Amino acid sequence: MLKRIAIPFAFALCLGMTGMGSAEPVQGIDRMRTTAIAPDEPADGRAPLFGVYDPHGGFHHSEQAAIEHVFVYWQALDKAMLARKMHIAAQRGRVLMVTVEPYTKAVNWRDGGERLFEEIQNGRFDAEIASVCGAVASFPGRQWVRWGHEMEEPSERYPWARKDARGYIAAYRYFVASCRRIAPRARFIWSPKGQRHLAAYYPGDAHVDMVGVSIWGLEAWDRHWYGRPRGFAETLQENYRRVVRFGKPIVIAELGVAGTEDYRRRWLSEMLDPAGWRRSFPLLEGIVYFNDKEPYYWPYGYGSPDWRIAASAVADLRQASAR
Repeated sequence: MLKRIAIPFAFALCLGMTGMGSAEPVQGIDRMRTTAIAPDEPADGRAPLFGVYDPHGGFHHSEQAAIEHVFVYWQALDKAMLARKMHIAAQRGRVLMVTVEPYTKAVNWRDGGERLFEEIQNGRFDAEIASVCGAVASFPGRQWVRWGHEMEEPSERYPWARKDARGYIAAYRYFVASCRRIAPRARFIWSPKGQRHLAAYYPGDAHVDMVGVSIWGLEAWDRHWYGRPRGFAETLQENYRRVVRFGKPIVIAELGVAGTEDYRRRWLSEMLDPAGWRRSFPLLEGIVYFNDKEPYYWPYGYGSPDWRIAASAVADLRQASAR
């Protein structure tokens, strides 16, 4: 059983708070809430921690999840939602991981991306940094902050994902330096999408504590592009190989599986039983499951995959692998 963390008075008082695809959102998906993973112990042969993005509360009382991850828009911070997630993480003894999405202040948050990095460095988002990092600093347990993810593939989805590696690096460093002064216990995750040119966006060892990657198991995609279903380790291999060069602990910050029942069961069974693949990925420290429907449509007509799984299914698969 996970150890519970006592909630300090100041924290208790404050409680009174991807996948691939095009920029077209799926109706009914709430992007204000999200959850994911990350660990802090060095790689030593132990199984990676398992975490979950859990916007619908399916893992609220589960002993399977060791990390509570939440996505926040920094220019429109939902303090009530963040406080609820912090409260759950504290009660369950989980790592808190906050993905900060640095949208602009335009009416359409995706507009004005060409000025975003300069405005960050000029202090126009200092209040937003103080608000987010102040909340993180009040959390009594372990803290991870993931800022500006999937930056290396320009798209209409994220204004910080641009063909401006130098600007991104400067803005990332500014955020981390500012946040460290407010939340000195926080650890920072640089989390590219996994493209070949991701190294151009690396902010440097001094500003990165862990590296995040994303992987998705979609059976229809596998059959079309690879001619057969692939498994967890095979799917992870390419992205892992691209980030292992940095020598940092690696976290699968977003992961989902969709397809037939047999495909999902085999994929998840492999993921939850590291005996067969741990030596191949010695820096892998954590895995975070994206337990929701994909909020954006995949290209080539693959639609919006449903990644959701039940906490009981994870428990059953873990018990089966332990036999």
